[in-house]
Amino acid sequence: MKSTSGFSLIELLVSSTIMLIVFAMVFTAFIQTRKISERNTMDAEIVQNARIGLDEIARSLRMIGHRRDVDHGQVAIIEAAPFQIIFNADLYADKSALPPQMDVNLYDATIYTSPAQKYAPHAETIRWTLDSTDDGVVDRRDINDQAEEQETWRNPNDMVLIQEIMHSANTSRWRDNQITLGVLGPYDAKDQPTDIPPMFQYWLLEADNTFTLLGDENEDLELEGDECYFRSITSQEILRKVRRIRITVTTESDQKDPFDPSSHRRISLSTEVSMRNVD
Repeated sequence: MKSTSGFSLIELLVSSTIMLIVFAMVFTAFIQTRKISERNTMDAEIVQNARIGLDEIARSLRMIGHRRDVDHGQVAIIEAAPFQIIFNADLYADKSALPPQMDVNLYDATIYTSPAQKYAPHAETIRWTLDSTDDGVVDRRDINDQAEEQETWRNPNDMVLIQEIMHSANTSRWRDNQITLGVLGPYDAKDQPTDIPPMFQYWLLEADNTFTLLGDENEDLELEGDECYFRSITSQEILRKVRRIRITVTTESDQKDPFDPSSHRRISLSTEVSMRNVD
């Protein structure tokens, strides 16, 4: 009697096909799981970078004007710009006020010179900026010019957030604290606009007790397009009106998004602080 045991060729082909499909599904699931894990790691890193910068900026901005020499005219805010702010505050007990006739780079590449008046030795001058070249302009030249930025070499556009503490006649003693990495500025490495929200947005209290947003030309209470690149303000007539500052820190991942290899992961975190010592 002829044996009928074993697989026929058709059964073998069907079994092999099913196994290949199962293996393909398992492999695809593995790849997707790995990509999800990579993206989650990226997101955690850029959120951490943004949070560090946001918290440090907010903490210091709440102190704007603290222990400044009001009697001799030391102002609270020196400059308000979209990606830079300069102010006086007593943040560090071991630092004193900026001496007379010292030059500080403003956002529009001009110079602020501290008044000839000598102030009480309390409130030092603080500059939050992305201007790592210290030329008064935040642009592509501030990208990849620092050792910290070169650590994130896979992303050609990110910058370092800097807190500069100016307190001495000896500028070599001025301290640049590099706060966090992976921060985006107004322009990328090709000097093209990044179209991100300004790092600083300023709400002004007007004489009729209404608020206006600095740079909001169409008065819709939002900064969009070219409004995000409003000019630097140094007029004390305007700066004395600042009552709230919205802080937004935008960060990007070093590596490309595993689900979209043409781009990096990006996140923006925001908060608002109210001025306590500007009157």
